[in-house]
Amino acid sequence: MSMPLVAVVTPTYNGGRFLAETMESVQQQDWPNLVHVVLDNNSSDNTEEIVSAYLNRRIPVLRFRNEKTLDQRANWTQAYRLVPQDAVYVRYLCDDDTISPTSISKMATLGETFPNVGVIGSLHDCAGGVQDFFWPPGKPVFSGKEAMRMALLRQGILMPVQMMWRKRVTDALEPLFTGDMEGSWDLDTVFRMLAISDFGFVHEALGFTRVHENTVTALHYAGKTRAWTRDGLDLIMRHGPVAFGPDYRRQLLTFRRYYVRRILTWWREDRGREHLQPHLDALAKAGFGVNGLLVVDAVLDWIYVKLGMRRAWTGYPGWQ
Repeated sequence: MSMPLVAVVTPTYNGGRFLAETMESVQQQDWPNLVHVVLDNNSSDNTEEIVSAYLNRRIPVLRFRNEKTLDQRANWTQAYRLVPQDAVYVRYLCDDDTISPTSISKMATLGETFPNVGVIGSLHDCAGGVQDFFWPPGKPVFSGKEAMRMALLRQGILMPVQMMWRKRVTDALEPLFTGDMEGSWDLDTVFRMLAISDFGFVHEALGFTRVHENTVTALHYAGKTRAWTRDGLDLIMRHGPVAFGPDYRRQLLTFRRYYVRRILTWWREDRGREHLQPHLDALAKAGFGVNGLLVVDAVLDWIYVKLGMRRAWTGYPGWQ
């Protein structure tokens, strides 16, 4: 089997706390044709010194630095444009995460075995244990549309920060990370890839995702923001027509009822609208302005579900 070039990409900003562990995990990879692209987003900590210490190691490190600090999405976009043109696969690795020594080899082997696969995922260790992503054991490949549908219905979970992507697929989407989605823009990119390629999954834990107070998830998605639900509506409206086909409208209305019920629950829990406006705005943008009829429809749906007359929404983001 050929050994195509894989580019591990680490966009970092003041990542000195964990960056050495991240870079060391790349150096430990057993895949022989590998390069590590590190883009420093104008850090003010010891990031530059850490990266410098890895410049003459076994795995080549391509070091870059922004002259001014970019937002995360722009930084990830810039980092992608620094990937060598002859790379066949791209693997983003956050500056506080690590990968197992066989991570690249096992993902790349799957990709080389199935040429139509453009997105490759795996299990990963997070929050003290290996996370169950629900993809059926023993099945390594899913059609792109099947993977999209399963992800929206939470029958399989897509984790963009623990994936490898085929570069000819990502090149077709340039700019890779678009600016027209408020949140979950990396997951939106994965869905865009799956619209034109298949999905592969390695049923082993090949990465470690660190959970701490300074992650983007913790800062923007934790607590009472409930931003995943807003993003869920956006993702369903963007990708549902392809994922669900003729069943799209029914799935959208089911999710809308779920969303309104969640908003009513949050209003009761929070005793006010402090955190609700972004969700009301999201529904209005989708053409579902919250009014009495929408509330009655959602409450009736809850009753129908309780009576077993209608199935509850169990898809993305049903875990919230």
